[in-house]
Amino acid sequence: MRVIFWRSAGAPLLLVISLYGLYGHVAEREHRHEIIAHGREAEARVLMSAGAESVLIEWDDSSGTRKMAATWTGKPFARLARPGQGVAIKYDTASALEPVILSEAAERDRVNDWWINANIAMAVAMTIVCVVIGALMLAGARAR
Repeated sequence: MRVIFWRSAGAPLLLVISLYGLYGHVAEREHRHEIIAHGREAEARVLMSAGAESVLIEWDDSSGTRKMAATWTGKPFARLARPGQGVAIKYDTASALEPVILSEAAERDRVNDWWINANIAMAVAMTIVCVVIGALMLAGARAR
């Protein structure tokens, strides 16, 4: 029984991981659309690459306060961005949401859509596997 449990634990674990990834990409897309719809435009400059898909930027908000934040980008932009490079952004002073580099919004939408579809497919597949495992375990328990 113990071996069966560990062999069947992988599917629920993959289901949880795919749902977590789905939540993250849907939230990122919704936050970006919120900032683009209601944010203020500004000119920012790239400070440095902050990861494979993000850069650190700096800008002056509408009150003249200097702000700094990491923002999501496409991989090519994050790799090729030069310190001091100017970028057009939208930001929202009323929320803690990260700013959006306008030239990268379409690329991030494309990436998020791909990951959302991949996570949905994985979640559906793992749900089916979990149902099959549950049915087999129930049939085995009834056979005893």
